[in-house]
Amino acid sequence: MTGRLGHNGGPALHEPADTRPGRCKHCRHWKVPSDEEQRVYELFHFGLSRRHVRRPTGACDGVLIGNNPTPSFSATTGEFGCANFEAAPPPPIPKGGGFVTIWQGGRAIWQGREEDTPARFLQQDLDL
Repeated sequence: MTGRLGHNGGPALHEPADTRPGRCKHCRHWKVPSDEEQRVYELFHFGLSRRHVRRPTGACDGVLIGNNPTPSFSATTGEFGCANFEAAPPPPIPKGGGFVTIWQGGRAIWQGREEDTPARFLQQDLDL
């Protein structure tokens, strides 16, 4: 039991305020470093590579530095924070990816990823 009377466990009706800290990695102005840079750094960081790699930096054209009210361009890490933080919208929820088993007559006739379901098994083509 969830301990919340009258709630069926679905999403909250009133979304809580964004509690993410004002860091570059959560800001709409920040351009992330390339996947390759991040992968190479993670290998070094976890001790899987002996080659020293500096922490990857992204870029931001809206950084407020010091008392200057004019935004400037800067290379920043994901943990950097500035006074010009604007929360980025949440990433879209991925669709598909589920594992499907289709049963007929008490035995499995097809198994696989949801997006790979053969057309002959799609609900709109069946007479249900």
